[in-house]
Parts: sequence; structure tokens; C-alpha cells
Amino acid sequence: MLTLTKDRALALALLLMVAVMWMESGDIRPPTSWQPYGSALFPRILLVVVGLLSLLILVRSLWVNVPERPGAIQLITDWFQSRRTTLALFLLFGLYAALLPVVGYIAATIGFLVASLALLLGIDTRRKWMINLTLSGTLAIVIFIVFRYGLNVWLP
Repeated sequence: MLTLTKDRALALALLLMVAVMWMESGDIRPPTSWQPYGSALFPRILLVVVGLLSLLILVRSLWVNVPERPGAIQLITDWFQSRRTTLALFLLFGLYAALLPVVGYIAATIGFLVASLALLLGIDTRRKWMINLTLSGTLAIVIFIVFRYGLNVWLP
């Protein structure tokens, strides 16, 4: 069965773009009496070169045997599994942004820092919990003091 690989998709997309641009190049002014070829010659030469190279990519991609890949559901599951920490951090940041006006800067920031550091460090000992809580509380308060009194910027 013929599958759509990256090379084939690229070649087909380029060929489609070349076809559209070739048709659009027909709108370029025709040559005047003192021009031997006209303004559309150079763009069309480039389009022919890009089209030939795209055909070459397409032909070469058809010669290569593509190994069977797992189904779409398995690919999506693997993608989420390999990026679950990053996705969880984005979710935590969204929750932080939503809670910021409700509970205030210090409480929301301490909660966000505790949760994100726990996620990143993999908290499994009492020592790591103490470091996490100390660092989160200290950092949130220091940033609040610097912005409020040092920079004279109000935080929510």
C-alpha cells in the first residue's frame, strides 16, 4: 500500500504550489515591443526548476520502501506519553493564570511553583518536599517584594 511520507507530502505540496504559481504567472504583463521575452520568463524558469526537483523528490520517495508504522491511535498515545510533563506544565500554567485574579499573586504563585517543581523534580523524599516548599515560598515572596517595593509595580 502506498503511504504518504514526508517526502511525498513535500513533493506534492510543491507541485501544487508550482501549478498555482504557473497559472498566476499568466497575469504578468506580456512583453512590450522592446522586450524580447517579457517579465514572466524568469519566474517561469524558476517554477520549472522547482517543479522538476519536486518530481525528482516524488520519484525517489516511491523507490524507497517505507516500513510499516503503528496505527494513528498508537502514534497519538506515544506522542502524549513522551510529552506528558510538558503538557502538564502548560495545564498548570493555565490553571495558575485562571487562579491569579481569584486568590492573589502570592497564593497562586506558591501553588504553581510547588506543583511545577514537584512535577519536574519527581518529589519522592521528605528532603525534596522541604526544598520545594522553601524555594517556592521564598521565591514568590521575594519576587512580590521586588516588584511591589523595588519596581513599584502592583501585582494582583
